[in-house]
Amino acid sequence: MQLLKPKIFLLFILPLTIFLSFNKHSKDKSNSYHGVIWADAAGYYIYQPMWFIYGNNPALFPDSIQENCGNGFQLDFINNKIITKYSCGVSLLQTPFFLIAHALSEPLGFKSDGFSKIYSFAIYFSGVFFCCLGLFLLSHFLLRHFSPLVSILAPLLFFAASNLYYYSIDAPGMSHIYSFFLFCCILYLSPFIILKSNFNYWFLFFSSLMLVIITRPTNILIGLFPLLYNIKDKGDFFLRLKFLYSNKLFITIAAAASLIFSLPQLLYWYNNTGHLLSYSYGNESFIFWNSPKIMEVWFSTNNGLFLYTPIIIASLTGIFLMIKNKLLEGYFIGFLFLIITYIFASWWNWWFGCALGARSYVEYYSIFIISFAYLLERALQNKIYRYAIIIFIAFCCYLNMDIEYYYDGCFHGGTWDFATYLKLLNS
Repeated sequence: MQLLKPKIFLLFILPLTIFLSFNKHSKDKSNSYHGVIWADAAGYYIYQPMWFIYGNNPALFPDSIQENCGNGFQLDFINNKIITKYSCGVSLLQTPFFLIAHALSEPLGFKSDGFSKIYSFAIYFSGVFFCCLGLFLLSHFLLRHFSPLVSILAPLLFFAASNLYYYSIDAPGMSHIYSFFLFCCILYLSPFIILKSNFNYWFLFFSSLMLVIITRPTNILIGLFPLLYNIKDKGDFFLRLKFLYSNKLFITIAAAASLIFSLPQLLYWYNNTGHLLSYSYGNESFIFWNSPKIMEVWFSTNNGLFLYTPIIIASLTGIFLMIKNKLLEGYFIGFLFLIITYIFASWWNWWFGCALGARSYVEYYSIFIISFAYLLERALQNKIYRYAIIIFIAFCCYLNMDIEYYYDGCFHGGTWDFATYLKLLNS
């Protein structure tokens, strides 16, 4: 019976989020930064028109489409190539929705050009679909460790109190909600692959991991989760390694089979560069390795994590409690938080451009919701802590929604411009 409870995400939350998304975008202007196929999102999306409509022939694309999509990709008429620095994981996940939109476009009176409004509708729907499916899988995973109430509440509250909401409802063309879904898949599969010698589970795991990598390469760290999941002591760790070694044959075959999901990306790179592997970001790199901008990533008015998503404080508190109670998952989640912070703070554009908050953390919320649920379950058992956590979560939800429905896509202040930041709160 308990396993039926998370279906609330699909039965109730999915219709609600669909309504919220379409309502939010009802007045979007085409060919502007308000559109969902714009800038970075257009760079992720361009594979689909290329695969299913135009081929790798820029001359067939609509006139001025590059400029109308915010230059998220480039049409190279000289070398007859479509160039995007973004990998194709997002497009692979969006493909079923794109194909449905493409099939319906002409009967419903839209241009079948890959860029008319119906294709934006497909992206809106795909964003909320993968968000709700991710929350559904995450809730199932949490049920193994927490009460049904907390297993449902923790993902929902974090969704409402963080920019996970923004990247599901407002910006579903970006990569983060798809990475979040894939992270949730890996969490959901982890108990199965470490308990059963089952090829299907391992294939699903490696397929999810491969899609994670070709969505955002830095997300590869999530692949460590099954190795460390539910480890109680050093003995458990060596038993886990022994299990992996004893099943190395079918695990290797499952990993090799999952490479099929990388073929579109490898073929794209080979066609454009002559190499199966390519670094497409040019001069963009991790230039702050020796002086990471950690304080800026955490506290800057320009997309600082704690200023825009204070609910993460509850997750960190949960990490400390887990470590205090000698739960090794607490050490893993804490270490993961620090290492990804170091990676993000080392990137040349540590604020990650136009964003609502620290968007680079969004997919990792799937992990941080575990420690949030740990805190929530214990807080609800104590009257004083219960009221404190309720007030804090209510504040975080209010702050997130206040900024969400005022925010226009970019923070126009400086690194420590609190005057401009406070205007967002006084909207």
